[in-house]
Amino acid sequence: MKGAFPRKRQGSILLLVLVLIVVVSFALTMFIEKAQVEIKGEGYYVKRAELRKEAWSMMEVAVAVLADVKAIDTALYSPSQGWGDPLEYANVSPREGLDVRFEFIDESGKVNINTLDRDSLILLFDELGFDLEISSRLSDVLLDWIDGDDETRIEGAESREYSSLELDVRPANQELKSLDELRYLFGFQELFFDESGAPLPVFRQLEQAVSIYEVTSLNVNAASSLALRAIADLDEFDKQAIDEFLKGFDGQLGTSDDNYFATADDVAAVLVDIPEGAPLGFQISVLTIKVTVSEGGYQFTLIGTLSVDTEAPALEQSGGNLSYPFLFLDLREQPGSNNARPL
Repeated sequence: MKGAFPRKRQGSILLLVLVLIVVVSFALTMFIEKAQVEIKGEGYYVKRAELRKEAWSMMEVAVAVLADVKAIDTALYSPSQGWGDPLEYANVSPREGLDVRFEFIDESGKVNINTLDRDSLILLFDELGFDLEISSRLSDVLLDWIDGDDETRIEGAESREYSSLELDVRPANQELKSLDELRYLFGFQELFFDESGAPLPVFRQLEQAVSIYEVTSLNVNAASSLALRAIADLDEFDKQAIDEFLKGFDGQLGTSDDNYFATADDVAAVLVDIPEGAPLGFQISVLTIKVTVSEGGYQFTLIGTLSVDTEAPALEQSGGNLSYPFLFLDLREQPGSNNARPL
């Protein structure tokens, strides 16, 4: 037929069109994927900002509730006073779709690991199940890490020992700032952490018994069995008696009739044979509050540790008339990618 394209030319044009379709489809797919990533990234930061604001607000609710209970009872002893659920106590409801969880950690139910002497540390590690040789070595290594000099204890390790072992760390020569710092101490890594660096169960046991914060006495309302055994020289029978008192009449913890020790007489009535010099108390002096808010598959965590016995200085903006009820010793957002991450 006159004017018709040759078949070879028609096939070439069709092939060219198909190639163009493939290239354009690929480019469009890449553009859409990139746009989705950018949208998700922007959504991440928007959601993070929203949840961050909510977490700080909920922290304020918790602090206000604690201040109110302390004003009524003159001291904080235990969540059994009614402050375990701050939202219920304050009659505050989070907005629809927002989930709020509170966790309270009584640091005064633990002992300050930075102030323990060698004998106390050996006893502590012994209670964790280590033999005397390992307990002695761990104690010396920890004390060398904390003290301000560079003199090595008999079984300890200072800068010279860390250098000879080609380790990338050196003793801080100051108090531990976090229990997680123990992973850098010679001999602690393999005993308290696995190969990936995750804490072993024995580290969790230690974490329940010791703290990095200054406490002068163990709050029997929250002290763990390990702390009571290692620091206060109490046995399992004493711990059982404490637990029975705390459970109340129904014999179950976490119910409305839970008890708490509020006086020295309460403690003496339950522990009839308290070892002389045992550092036992019944009030909270340092408390950690962990607030986690979640919504739409994302969550954000805020952690604050406060001194219950210390009032923060008055704010200058208020002309010295407004002060915070407690002094925050530490206030941090949970590190890493844990905050505002998809659940």
